[in-house]
Amino acid sequence: MKSFDPNYIHCFSKKTIKLTFQQWEYTGTAFVEIGGNCTFADMLSEFENGDTLLSLLKQKTSKLNFDLKDLGQDEEGKNWFRAILISDTGEKCETEDFLDALPEMLVGIDLIDIQKED
Repeated sequence: MKSFDPNYIHCFSKKTIKLTFQQWEYTGTAFVEIGGNCTFADMLSEFENGDTLLSLLKQKTSKLNFDLKDLGQDEEGKNWFRAILISDTGEKCETEDFLDALPEMLVGIDLIDIQKED
């Protein structure tokens, strides 16, 4: 980000966030947009919960460079997901896990852009 206007923190703004997911050398990135009147620090709680994180990733405005699928609930009521991450050499790593494990794969959160909402 070239410039960060701290005045945007105290007004409604659209923030573009880059999320990096990783297991071993396999990674995936996602760009999500979050609007409203909140600070970047306030938004960090959005990434702690698997349900909330999946909702952000499934937004129309979100852009993912890896495959992510909501597998729904099993017979015990646990939510599952599948992610296919990719290494620098193009190898794929497929993982299926409880949705609660999705935030554990999140290794990077970057504020990429902030724009005042009209």
